[in-house]
Amino acid sequence: MSVQHQIAIVTGGASGIGRACAALLGKHGAQVIVADRDQEQARAACEEIRNHGGSAIDMACDVSDAKAVGRLVAHTKGTFGRIDVLVHAAGICPRKPFLEMTDEDWRGVLNVNLDGTFYITRDVARVMSVQRSGTMILITSDRGVHGSIDYAHYAASKGGMIALTKSLALTMGQFGVTVNAVNPGLTDTPLGRAANPAWQEKMAIDVLGKVSEPADVAAMVLFLAGTGGAFMTGQIVGARMRYGA
Repeated sequence: MSVQHQIAIVTGGASGIGRACAALLGKHGAQVIVADRDQEQARAACEEIRNHGGSAIDMACDVSDAKAVGRLVAHTKGTFGRIDVLVHAAGICPRKPFLEMTDEDWRGVLNVNLDGTFYITRDVARVMSVQRSGTMILITSDRGVHGSIDYAHYAASKGGMIALTKSLALTMGQFGVTVNAVNPGLTDTPLGRAANPAWQEKMAIDVLGKVSEPADVAAMVLFLAGTGGAFMTGQIVGARMRYGA
């Protein structure tokens, strides 16, 4: 499952699942570009990676800004000559009851979660199609499969990401590029806890009786990024079973 010397962009890499992915890729020898709109925390994530013997640089990037995404991809390609791995973990998950949802509420989530996914995968795909290699891994959500009360905008955005994953896999296979998604379900991150106040009740209906840790998700990302995932594409990994589902 080697990612030694691979060039890996991790969006949303300053916290939560993205930070865990960046740390694990760095630990296993990848050159990590930690991209996040919170550049101070992105720098801290890079420092942790370097303190453990890895290589990492930070870049400020709001994925809802197409120009910022373009700068991130161009800088990475210009500095390192290629992009081997994209882990797209950036996203937001604000609560809003559907009957109270405004146009701004809807667009705000879709702009980050779905438009941002389009911007980063499009620009990275253009690099990978020329080099004829690479892997893209999107972090989605079980809400994109099952739907969600009070999070319809988030569920719609993640459902769109799942469909985009499958479409990109069909498009990019001819270039030797794999595209998969990790669909972790309830995960113990600040974002996850904020979006799931009934934490214990959620755990009770999971077949395993527990929630994912960011490190669990990162382990699957490492597998997909390395040789273990070389012949997997178009797959949505995760969204664990629930009692009564």
